Amino acid sequence: MLLGFGVTVTPVLPSLRAATADLHHAIEIDARVEARLRDRASRGEMVAGLHNLHQAVEARIEPWRQALEQAGHSPQGRSAGIGEALRELSHPAGPPPEDAAIATFGEALGWTYVAEGSLLGGRVMRRGMIADGVSMKGLDFLDPHGDETGPRWRAFLSAMESACASGQATGADVIKGGRDAFLLAAVLLTAPVPAEFA
Repeated sequence: MLLGFGVTVTPVLPSLRAATADLHHAIEIDARVEARLRDRASRGEMVAGLHNLHQAVEARIEPWRQALEQAGHSPQGRSAGIGEALRELSHPAGPPPEDAAIATFGEALGWTYVAEGSLLGGRVMRRGMIADGVSMKGLDFLDPHGDETGPRWRAFLSAMESACASGQATGADVIKGGRDAFLLAAVLLTAPVPAEFA
């Protein structure tokens, strides 16, 4: 069975999607990422949140870089590009994320799944904004890989599945990593509730 971007469904992917669907949905509703990026008044704050999130992901998966590359995926961090966007917007970066080690390769795959998946969303958002005539100042980071986004996503999913099939990682660990990454995204990206509504 094929899903979007020509991805074949395998045992790990549907389990991971099902296990993270509630968190993914909650972020879409509560964080309003695209709406806040479209609005120049809230764009800087959202970009700062995305910068912190990607810094955190990169720090956590860096010790697993060699294992990821051996599995067939070459991590390419986005925090530097998002940092450039903050400078373009003259918006300060947030405090650096706290260090937190990932215990297993499977967890690193789960964190990478969230970061790589965000590229698909960024590409779609960018297209919509351009079509609507929205100013793209400070938003170049949304689609850094262009037409390579789909092939890159498929290659990562293949690497994840291969790692689980070979016993290098377990589905349970991948799911834990994915949920942990989405939980951090919720903390960093969800807009604070105004005092009068708290």
